[in-house]
Amino acid sequence: MRILRLLHLLGPHGKIKVRFGQWGEDVIVHRNFDKQKHGFYVDIGAHHPFAHSNTARLWLRGWTGVNVDANRKSVDVLRRVRKQDHTIWAAVVSDKIAAERDTIEFFSEDHTDLTGTVVQNMASERGKQKSVTVPCRSVASIIAESAELAPDGIDFMNIDIEGMDEEAIASLADWPHKPRMIAIETYAQTIPAVMETGTFRIMSDNGYDFRYQVGLTSIYMRKDFHEGR
Repeated sequence: MRILRLLHLLGPHGKIKVRFGQWGEDVIVHRNFDKQKHGFYVDIGAHHPFAHSNTARLWLRGWTGVNVDANRKSVDVLRRVRKQDHTIWAAVVSDKIAAERDTIEFFSEDHTDLTGTVVQNMASERGKQKSVTVPCRSVASIIAESAELAPDGIDFMNIDIEGMDEEAIASLADWPHKPRMIAIETYAQTIPAVMETGTFRIMSDNGYDFRYQVGLTSIYMRKDFHEGR
């Protein structure tokens, strides 16, 4: 009986059904890039090579990319596992904050906590009292750095930075390159609520279609997005 149950993990063609994303977002991402053997991702708030990762399946298929996280422990794990990737230790903030300072306070529970935020109110609500000073960067600067590693452009960008997501994409119109697909955390419970957010407005104004809502993650595609290349 146990063996029969384990067989349900296998798809019709003998492939193990695996998802890594917190809400299964990576299944949507994988499906839309299924025909593309090689690609490039930028994972902002990468957290871990596998746990709650929307880029793990792409990495397992041979993709490479840039990982960014403010938690030094997460960065160490990512660098150890994803050796072909470029991993940056930094908190991603708005362009305004990044222009004003080089560092910012990052709040977490303790040294074992891989999550955290630079938003003080959110940190207080979640009981994250430990703070450390970390480097901070804007999305635009990371994209500019990534351009040297991705001459064909960025295929997929994941943004999950605990309360700073919308501010981080405010300058989307000025980004040197625009990813083909963007998954971004949106604190809205329904699709109509998502469509009333600043995130939806920014994405729509810059040539993206809102395609999927999975849990708290909104997935947008550039209007010229086509599967594969």
